[in-house]
Amino acid sequence: MLPGSHPFFSTSIMPIITANITTITTLELQCCNLKSGDVEFISKFVKKNKLLGVLNLSRNELFDNDEEYNKAAKLLSKAMKKHPELSFVNLSNTGLGSNNEAMELILEGSKGINSLILDNHTFGKVGLALVTNFLVRKNAVSEFSLGGGCVGKEWENRKSNTNALKQCLEKNTTLEQLCLSSNNLGLGGNDRILSTVMSGIKGSVSLVHVDLSGNDIGRVSSMKLIAKYLASNPSLIYLNLNNNGIKTNSSNILMRALQKNNNLEHLSLARNSITDKGAPAITDVLRNNNTLLTVNVQWNKLKIEYGRQELFKALCDPTSLDSIMNSNHTCRLIVAGKNYGTNEEEINKINVLENEGTKIRYKVVLAYSWMNKDIYDPRSFDDIPLELMPKLLELIQLEMGYNGYGKEITRNEHKERWMNGLSKIYETIHQWPAFPSLFARGPGKASLTKTGKLKRKREKRVPKAADEDEDWTPKGARKQRRRSAGVVGRNSGTSESAPTQNSSSSGRSRRSSASTSVSYADVDNSEDES
Repeated sequence: MLPGSHPFFSTSIMPIITANITTITTLELQCCNLKSGDVEFISKFVKKNKLLGVLNLSRNELFDNDEEYNKAAKLLSKAMKKHPELSFVNLSNTGLGSNNEAMELILEGSKGINSLILDNHTFGKVGLALVTNFLVRKNAVSEFSLGGGCVGKEWENRKSNTNALKQCLEKNTTLEQLCLSSNNLGLGGNDRILSTVMSGIKGSVSLVHVDLSGNDIGRVSSMKLIAKYLASNPSLIYLNLNNNGIKTNSSNILMRALQKNNNLEHLSLARNSITDKGAPAITDVLRNNNTLLTVNVQWNKLKIEYGRQELFKALCDPTSLDSIMNSNHTCRLIVAGKNYGTNEEEINKINVLENEGTKIRYKVVLAYSWMNKDIYDPRSFDDIPLELMPKLLELIQLEMGYNGYGKEITRNEHKERWMNGLSKIYETIHQWPAFPSLFARGPGKASLTKTGKLKRKREKRVPKAADEDEDWTPKGARKQRRRSAGVVGRNSGTSESAPTQNSSSSGRSRRSSASTSVSYADVDNSEDES
């Protein structure tokens, strides 16, 4: 057994892991206080488990600068080499930075690994040369992370380190994702290191994901280097510039470069110093760049009342129906993680949906419900075709999160309605100037006449001009009026003697029948008779 093993791990934990060797596909043992001796048991498990795809041993003291401890690296290297399924290995903070021999062994066994994470290792000139030589040689690594200060930390080796990294990136043909976070690329207040690294990134033919966070490169001159690279419209899809001290002026330079870029999909500027003065430039990018899918500006100096609200207006401007339709429907904007009066959560959930028509309808209802309750100003509807009005009125009546509508957007399913749906529809109809045309009097031939046969039949039945429908009366109404008048005249010419019971009854019957046959024409003629 190798020295430095942990008895509890070998006697209590490892037997449970081994008993499930046929089902475990991910083995994560980070921060478990493991020692070099425990690598022997882990290596045996990795070698036997042909289904294992992920191995995370980070933050354990596994590889010390000692010949005996190199045996642990050799065992693990053999277990990793030519493994049929293992594709992700994380050996951050495991002591490889102080043991070049162990580093060489691990790299030899990592040729078939897709993702190799070696963060927080302060490699010297020899150690970094091992890494760059490994990346140049033929291997399967497409994601490589070297975060933690090994490139620019050692002042005397900075130039040689960055040149080696530059040449490595220019020659590598498989690397797609590169993490160089916290590597002191801005050390010394100049851009020499950053310029060399950016030349290597620019020369790479396969890089699509770059992480430069935590490198103190927020200066205007540094941002000009990155902006020049972005303006050339490289194939880069993801760029992480978190925690670099980027201020408003530097941010504006970056935003101008993005006006010319139509490949970048994800930009992260979290934990910087961008203020409300930088919001207009970001808003302009969001309105004119339809490629960006996520923009992260969390933990900056953007205030709710101005900066954040202005940013989200680019994604959903509730001023009018047209402004909602012309908003950005593709980007997810991460500002605070919570709404804080900007409806961030709802808008972001809408923007990740697939159907653009659904996104617009949800945003219209969201504006009706919460963001701008006066958006149904009738003047906004003047140019809308009449056949679309039922759909529009349906949207007015809906409310986000009420009765299950938009339940995937908001959790407020039982939110109290701010106004009854019918009341909103009434207000819309009552004030909409074009609405009376739905009930205009006249022939209505364009909408009522469907065939020529129907048209000829109607003209035969109504000989008058079709637009003179004010004088129209029900058929036979005047004849009925004359018959009623005749009955009354005969009764008035009889003798003055008291009528018999039968005659009185029949008279009441006749009067009753006459009264029931009065038409709209009777009402018009009654004034003349009086």
